[in-house]
Amino acid sequence: MKRVVYSKAAEKSLARMQPKRRAAIFAKVDAFARGETVDIKKLSGSDFHRIRVGQDRVIIDDQGVVVMVINAGPRSGIYKAGPRSGIYKE
Repeated sequence: MKRVVYSKAAEKSLARMQPKRRAAIFAKVDAFARGETVDIKKLSGSDFHRIRVGQDRVIIDDQGVVVMVINAGPRSGIYKAGPRSGIYKE
């Protein structure tokens, strides 16, 4: 099983979510860390991947032994690049 680490941006986003949505995201990330099949896709233009959880998306950096959760949130705003998005490396 891989170790899961959450960035500050991801923790902040998850803290603002409804408990049911938050629990679904934690469950899906943990399932990925255990090696189960999840809806995952590589993001073009970066080294990150996304996991789909209903209407929410989770941006992760799979580093082999460690899964770093970069950000989580609704599909409509999670991909927008900005200084706080955490999606694109500079």
